[in-house]
Amino acid sequence: MTREERIARAKTAVADHKAAYYKNGEYRGADFWDFAEIFEIIDDLYEVTGDKALFEQFEEMYGFIQRSYTDDWEKNPFNDDIMWLVIALTRAYLFTGERKYLDTAKFNFDKTYARAWSDDLGGGLFWRIENETKNTCVNCPGAVAASYLAEATGDGGYWDKAAACHAWTVDHLFEPETGKVYDAMRVDGRVSKWSSTYNQGTFIGSSLALWRHTGEGKYLRYARAAMKYTMEDMYDLGVMDNEEPGNDLPGFKGILARYVRRFAEEAGEPEALAWLRMNADIAYRNRNEKGIMWTQLGHRTEEKDDYDVFAVSAAVSVVVNAVG
Repeated sequence: MTREERIARAKTAVADHKAAYYKNGEYRGADFWDFAEIFEIIDDLYEVTGDKALFEQFEEMYGFIQRSYTDDWEKNPFNDDIMWLVIALTRAYLFTGERKYLDTAKFNFDKTYARAWSDDLGGGLFWRIENETKNTCVNCPGAVAASYLAEATGDGGYWDKAAACHAWTVDHLFEPETGKVYDAMRVDGRVSKWSSTYNQGTFIGSSLALWRHTGEGKYLRYARAAMKYTMEDMYDLGVMDNEEPGNDLPGFKGILARYVRRFAEEAGEPEALAWLRMNADIAYRNRNEKGIMWTQLGHRTEEKDDYDVFAVSAAVSVVVNAVG
């Protein structure tokens, strides 16, 4: 398949998802963080196509954010939710130069980092305002968000924050010998060693960002180990045909997909992109008559109308990021 064909397929996948769920900046049924992750798929589509027609959708989605969440997201108790939307908006700013996207993202990152960071457990960000666990799902997105803000603002203090969040994760929730990324540490020191696609993905992404910035080889080693674990230990180089149960779990692999693409491009590892493209080919073949693709990429998508918007966004991300 040519690059032009992959781009056309990616645009079709996004258009079919929009036809089922999107109107006036809103994705029906998407809550705060679901919306942030679907926003990032539109960011990804721009990144792989350069199609400035997408700027209109960025503006529509920003309007939805203003209507639904205003400029201040402090009422959201999930610190990770805020980091995800900071990433989406800061990327949109870097593409468009639209200052209000950056202003909103920076304001909310700064407030959230201030409330979430503590010296408990050696540093790191708390997942929620109750301050009970420190999770990969906030520290690695926090590092990614800080990296984008450093790029957008030129403020080196954000690189310091990115490095601090990443270092805490490495020290407490990462197996360097295997590349496995753990989920969380409780305030009593107990660790949940469950691994997931979205944690593996943002760990890879934050490692790559710090490698680009510092040139330090340890970050590339971290990214390579985590990518190897994901492809080989989690999936045996096969199809991503899991994550079907649960409220949020079905959408996780969409987050992984963008960092697989980045890893392949930046680390010069084409086999990672080949694996992603294999998954995209299978997912697209298994779409239903409306073009919707279920998160179990190896299963034919049923002809029904009650699929969750986030659950069926994961395969869209896989197809978009497989453009490379």
